[in-house]
Amino acid sequence: MTAEELLRQYAAGERYFRGVNLRGVFLRGVSLKQIDLRWADLSQASLVDVNFSEANLHGAKLNDSLLISAKFNQANLTQANFTSAILILANLSQTSLNQTNFQNANLSLANFQAASHWSSAHLQSAILKGAIMPDGKVVGKMKGWKKRHSVVNVLNFNVADLS
Repeated sequence: MTAEELLRQYAAGERYFRGVNLRGVFLRGVSLKQIDLRWADLSQASLVDVNFSEANLHGAKLNDSLLISAKFNQANLTQANFTSAILILANLSQTSLNQTNFQNANLSLANFQAASHWSSAHLQSAILKGAIMPDGKVVGKMKGWKKRHSVVNVLNFNVADLS
């Protein structure tokens, strides 16, 4: 399935895309609220600033994906695979993280406030610098926050599709 087909069907009211192959898709700044992408393959996708709020991504593959500033609040991420994904500034508040795989993922400045099943998430070698944990605590201190925030904004607005 192409990005254009997904957006056209979503705009027509379709929300059920279970198991669809969207590997390497490029989407930016679109809303996919309440979409059902259970067991979908979004590996190596560029999904900058995409809104997945209240989405069902149970078992979805998002490994090696670019998800800067993506919004997942209140989404089901149970058994989703984010291995080596870049989730800088992602909003994962109130998500279900039951057995979610974040191995080697960059979760700098991500928001996990009120996320459930945190203890079962796989975080081996994940980068959590500046992330807001489920209890509201921030991991580490972000020295040079303004400088880093500017760099993230530059990354966010100058992302190219290299596929």
